[in-house]
Amino acid sequence: MQINLEILGFAVVEDAEKCTALNEKVIVSDMMLRRRLTRNARISLYLADQLGEMNTPIVIGNAYGEVAETFDILKAIASHETLSPTAFQNSVHNTPASYLSIVGQNKGYVTTVSDLHETSEALLKVGALKSLSAGSMVLILTDAIDFPHIDELNRCGITRKECGVALHVRHTEQPTTLFLSGKQFEGYSPSVWKMLEIAQGCQLGSIIGVEI
Repeated sequence: MQINLEILGFAVVEDAEKCTALNEKVIVSDMMLRRRLTRNARISLYLADQLGEMNTPIVIGNAYGEVAETFDILKAIASHETLSPTAFQNSVHNTPASYLSIVGQNKGYVTTVSDLHETSEALLKVGALKSLSAGSMVLILTDAIDFPHIDELNRCGITRKECGVALHVRHTEQPTTLFLSGKQFEGYSPSVWKMLEIAQGCQLGSIIGVEI
């Protein structure tokens, strides 16, 4: 079964270390809330804002989760220190989805999927299925793995430690116009390859086919 998606908008942000100029002070006016944001949440909010679609159905893909917060928790445990309630709260995969719901006052469909290197594929499949009933929606993939000692642990050749890709899509019966070659992006996590290839190769109105 193939579900076709028309691309209504797209956005990409990435950096070797931390993405800058994510416009947090404008997007999140509440300072206390802004201070609690994880890197994945900041990237997700920025991408949704770039598309102008903060209050639509959203599916977020995330391969590695909130590793910086998890590192802080493990460090505290190893040092016999008190765990940070904020780090504990922010340590789950659906953290970006929660902040998108709060900031965008989104009371609709917001969910998270994760499938390590196949996260792009999982994100597209869930989004395609949901598009059959949801109308237009936003698919966001983020990975942020810049935390202390990452260079000692990183054996995957990932040099772009933060990356986010977003697509604004809707279901269409029109034929596919964008065909992927399975391109690999050196230095980027394999989890983002497919979404990144779509964003780099598409134009507004391009149609991508998703096999279910």
